[in-house]
Amino acid sequence: MPVPLHSERERQRGFNQAALIAKFIAKEFNLQLDCHSLRRVKYTEKHRVGMDAIDRAKSVAKAFQVSEATDIAGASVLLIDDVLTTGSTTSEVIETLRNAGAAYVNVFTIARVVSQRR
Repeated sequence: MPVPLHSERERQRGFNQAALIAKFIAKEFNLQLDCHSLRRVKYTEKHRVGMDAIDRAKSVAKAFQVSEATDIAGASVLLIDDVLTTGSTTSEVIETLRNAGAAYVNVFTIARVVSQRR
């Protein structure tokens, strides 16, 4: 399951890179792909360099919703995202999926941003 973009952001960008990665992984490993049960219902500004974890967490609070909890109940979910920065988005999605009854949520990400503050 890819981390969804808000419909407006996906229209602006023209694609969801997490969905493209998820489609590839599902095909390669013969996994069921679900791009419809989870949706982003809150438009958030792009996270900017310099936003701390607290600001990022506030920006994605209540941003996701499961459309059909029956599709998630008891499921083991592999959540796909392109970049993990502070983990705020991932944490919010995991909480949303767990509240909908997901038994397990594992995360696969392509890149991890590490801050090198001096």
